[in-house]
Parts: sequence; C-alpha cells; structure tokens
Amino acid sequence: MRGFTLIELLVAVAVVAILANIATISFRGFRERQALSIGAEEVRMLLSRARARTLAAEDDSVYGLHLTSSSVITFRGAVYNAGAAGNETHDLDSLVTISAYSLAGGGADVVFDKRTGATSDYGTITVALVSDASETQVITIAQTGLVE
Repeated sequence: MRGFTLIELLVAVAVVAILANIATISFRGFRERQALSIGAEEVRMLLSRARARTLAAEDDSVYGLHLTSSSVITFRGAVYNAGAAGNETHDLDSLVTISAYSLAGGGADVVFDKRTGATSDYGTITVALVSDASETQVITIAQTGLVE
C-alpha cells in the first residue's frame, strides 16, 4: 500500500504553516521599513518643494508646511490658516507618524524666506513607525532652509 499516514500529513502541514508565518512576519517588517523610508522622504520632498516655490516667488508669496502627526499640509503665506483654500494636505501612510518635531520658536510650522530660502523655523522632524516608535528617521532643517 502506498500513501501518506496522518502523522506525515500533519507534519507537512505544520512545516508549511511555520514557513508561511515566518514569511508573513518578514514581509510585514519589510513593508513597515519601506513605509518609514517613503514617509520620511515625502516630508523631505515637501519641505524642499515649499522652499523652491518660495524662492521662485510662485504667486508672489512664501510657502510653508504645517505638521500634524498623520499629515503634512503645504500652505501659502507667512502664517498657516487651516481654512485657506490653497492648502494641500499630504497624508502619511497609516504605518508611520510624525512622532516629534523640535523647531525654533516651538511651533508646528516651517515657513521659508522669499529672498534667501532660509527659515527661522529650523530644527528636526522625527518620523517613526506606529508599531515601533524606536524605528525612526530624523529630518534636519538647517537655518539656511536646506533639508538633510
């Protein structure tokens, strides 16, 4: 008689289940690290874009960013106005958050100077994983307005 015993089938199913679990955990970790990198890069890009728009004197105005834990809002003008029609909201991936920011002046806004691109709102922005706050990327905004 040929075939598999019940024990052999159970062992095979258990091995497949263990391998599937390992693959799922590895993929989740990879996905979270990718989301963190992409989220931090998006914040960097938005800062650089607001600075570039300011230096180009687009609409003869200055531009800035308003930070929340789950989004970054690009605004026109020297002061953030939540109800302004030109605001552009950029939501972060649900796996990441802006966990902290430490800007000169203590606010949640970064505004660039029209002539130089500098900012008086220099400092750091920390983007972290929601599931593991120890996994972070720190964005540094220099007084010159350049982003690192």
